[in-house]
Amino acid sequence: MPRVLFFDLEINRKSRKIEKIGAVLEGAVFNKKTVPEFYDFAKPAEIVCGHNIIDFDLPELKKSGINPAFFNKKTIDTLYLSALLFSEKPYHKLVKNYKLIDEEEEENNPVSDAKLTRKLLIDEYNAFNNLNNKLKSIYYTLLKKSVGFSGFFEICGFSAEPENPEKEILAYFNGKICRNSILSEFIKNKPVSLAYSLSLILTGNVDSISPPWLLQKHPDINEVMFNLRQHKCDDSGCEYCRNFLDSKKSLMRFFGYEEFRKFSENEKIPLQKQVVEASLKRESLLAIFPTGGGKSLSFQLPALMAGESARELTVVISPLQSLMKDQVDNLKIRFEITRAVTINGLLSPIERKEAFERVETGEAHILYIAPESLRSPSILKLLQKRAIARFVIDEAHCFSSWGHDFRVDYLYIGRFIASLTDQKGIKKPIPVSCFTATAKPQVIKDIKDYFGQTLQTELKEFFTESKRKNLSYGILPSKGKDKKFDNLIKVLSHSDGPAIIYVARTKTAENLAVSLQREGFSALAYHGQMETKEKIWNQNKFMNGEVDVIVATSAFGMGVDKDDIKMIVHYDIPDSLENYIQETGRAGRDASIQADCFVLFDENDLSKHFTLFYNTRLNLKEIAQVWRGIKALGKFRDGKITKSALEIAKSAGWDSEMRDLETRITTAVAVLEDADDTMSPDTCR
Repeated sequence: MPRVLFFDLEINRKSRKIEKIGAVLEGAVFNKKTVPEFYDFAKPAEIVCGHNIIDFDLPELKKSGINPAFFNKKTIDTLYLSALLFSEKPYHKLVKNYKLIDEEEEENNPVSDAKLTRKLLIDEYNAFNNLNNKLKSIYYTLLKKSVGFSGFFEICGFSAEPENPEKEILAYFNGKICRNSILSEFIKNKPVSLAYSLSLILTGNVDSISPPWLLQKHPDINEVMFNLRQHKCDDSGCEYCRNFLDSKKSLMRFFGYEEFRKFSENEKIPLQKQVVEASLKRESLLAIFPTGGGKSLSFQLPALMAGESARELTVVISPLQSLMKDQVDNLKIRFEITRAVTINGLLSPIERKEAFERVETGEAHILYIAPESLRSPSILKLLQKRAIARFVIDEAHCFSSWGHDFRVDYLYIGRFIASLTDQKGIKKPIPVSCFTATAKPQVIKDIKDYFGQTLQTELKEFFTESKRKNLSYGILPSKGKDKKFDNLIKVLSHSDGPAIIYVARTKTAENLAVSLQREGFSALAYHGQMETKEKIWNQNKFMNGEVDVIVATSAFGMGVDKDDIKMIVHYDIPDSLENYIQETGRAGRDASIQADCFVLFDENDLSKHFTLFYNTRLNLKEIAQVWRGIKALGKFRDGKITKSALEIAKSAGWDSEMRDLETRITTAVAVLEDADDTMSPDTCR
């Protein structure tokens, strides 16, 4: 058995100099500071071993000027080995039992750490020897030349290589990987990433993921895992692809549906299937679905497949918190799928902590977040830790200023994805899926141009006939409040199912709900100005069938998945034709239900809409005021500043009681971020 030196360094955080060196060699202990003495102590050793020595201890010793002969010894890094041999739950850190309190500030004991490393190596030695000899030879072939592993195979006394490594891997992993993957290329050019990928595949535990440090050091693991486990081949003889990458089989396995939904008899391949297949091929896409047409399943299915096969996370960016909660609950209640989580402002601190942990540990395969969350450092740090399958952008019309629901926070998405891709060291761009129910040609162009400019990504278009045969439409002339209310009572009286009444203003929503209650209807209001608890309470009451009628502004509805809605009434005319199509499309999602859609039309409503539109416009003068306000806030600071919308508004000289203040400030900041560098709002006076 070769002589192994176990060692650990203690580095001063400020000076970055070595403070202590602890080492163990065949029973002898070293506990001093000087590097020359450590070199003399280490001379008899043939192998040096430590935990994370390749990326930390050895570079520090090199900087200290240790004799270069020290680096002629073979190396073992127990951190590297733990990710390979304990891939189900890799040892990220040494378990330091000598510490009473595990705090970062507590002083480390290098000698004790060296002894713990020796104990960990014994565990790794035993784990390797318990492996099948064929698997041992696969690991040896892939890792024998890799720094950190060479000494390990020597102490194990293992050096057997298969004659044909590719054939050996295909045989050993039959049914677990695609037999037409490019194994020969990975064996030659990415052997370490291949070894770690194969180890992860063997766990069989879909919660097990590659640790963040490993993904950072070997970003090629993403490519290898995709090729082995997600790239569907056309070979009917490939057992893995036939069983696990067949979208129709997966549809039944996850959701219990035998077929994808069709929208018309002329549709040869269902739109759902087209989008799922494109996602499995890692194509970036823009899909235009009819409201209630099964859009969510089209990104949830490939997300669940990617999470199961490659342990990847799909990030769904959605504009409304109600949408996120509804979809997560729907997966859990209807399909017993618990792999989706949401992180949003409605969560309590405990719920938020639990959601973060589920993403970090690999338990979550789908993460729902709002676009503004991408500016959070904690979200960025979280996503850096996981392999990302794709970003799904729901309600993608929010990108376009020509769209009916433009949201400035969407314009940050492309920059965030580009930055994250760069930080992860990924060569290929992270795929993007954009979904919307209705979009004008100009909106479609805006969405595609945006991703072409920010990510150099071309979106493939998918769309189908959007007619809904189970919806009937009607317009009821309703001049004056009394006539409008009378007509509302009439249509509701003839409905025997849940109904949504859309209004333009929050005050109308509240007053109308009370009036309906007086008439004997089970009704509640919903609007964006409500307290969070009340919004959740009212939404749940309606979704659970405890309330028949919800009177709401357009804040209610996006992503609300309730199959049995039998009536949509527009008490006030909608903002746009797109909004009307989206909102009426929430009725009759169960194709067997015949639903009615009514507009209570009063010509006077048109002037109200024009007034509201004019009052919410943001002019160039106001943008310039915000720019000067931000400059004033950052005048005596270096680098970034963190200020609330209210603080910026006050600095800009705005009225702090202004309607939609936060939205207007956010819009102004987004315009400034997107402005040409050669322009300054100071010129716009």
